[in-house]
Amino acid sequence: MLLVEIIATVDVFRSSPLPTTMAVLLERHVVPSLWQVLRVPSRSSSYLKKMQKFFQTEYTIDELTGKLKSQMLDIEQQDQMYRPERHRILGPDLASAHFLLARGASVKFLDDDMWHRAIQNKVLLPRHKIAGMYVEGIDASNTRLMYEAFDSLVYLSKLRYLSFKNCEFIDDWCLDRFHIFSDTLEFLDLSGCPNISERGIASLHKLSKLDSLILKDLPNLKELEFVVVMLQDFHINCRILTSSMIEQSPKEHLLSQ
Repeated sequence: MLLVEIIATVDVFRSSPLPTTMAVLLERHVVPSLWQVLRVPSRSSSYLKKMQKFFQTEYTIDELTGKLKSQMLDIEQQDQMYRPERHRILGPDLASAHFLLARGASVKFLDDDMWHRAIQNKVLLPRHKIAGMYVEGIDASNTRLMYEAFDSLVYLSKLRYLSFKNCEFIDDWCLDRFHIFSDTLEFLDLSGCPNISERGIASLHKLSKLDSLILKDLPNLKELEFVVVMLQDFHINCRILTSSMIEQSPKEHLLSQ
């Protein structure tokens, strides 16, 4: 639907007889979502010039779709950047929980059996720092979390359970940052992540407490057996699940929703 609106807006602009109508057309016909997509704060040229350049350039449908996806990805990366003021007000665990719920994940706090998630896009969590409120589990399955998000998770000192099942943007670079959970993380699900390879899996040897690991449906992992053998040299007691027919691990039962 957004692509149709973009094409219609371009056609309206190009059919306009007078260049002076550009500002009026931009205000009346450019939908708010497109206004945000085309805005990249880090660039020095004015927003109006960028809009003008966009509408004056000939694009094929494929080029327009690609440009839109690229701009949207840039906005998502900006959105997942670390916000120190949020952590200063809420503390690291509650700030991370707000960040995760706002992006489709759910979290479990220590000594709390409930998994918290956003309800109708509203995050129903305290908005002030609470002592002793620690994030123990994160289920970020099917979210669009990416590398930038890990800056908001650095100080989670009690994290035991982590699922990134079916996450498109979790890649080898993200896995290399898992060392921040090296002393606490016990359960990790990476199944269905298309951008993970042997390089990223090899970095998991840093997780000294890991005892359950799910590596199912990883199309970019070509040497699965080798990776499993290598990891078990570091984690002798770790259960590495690679088949959908294998039962859930004890840790998955313990912290499952």
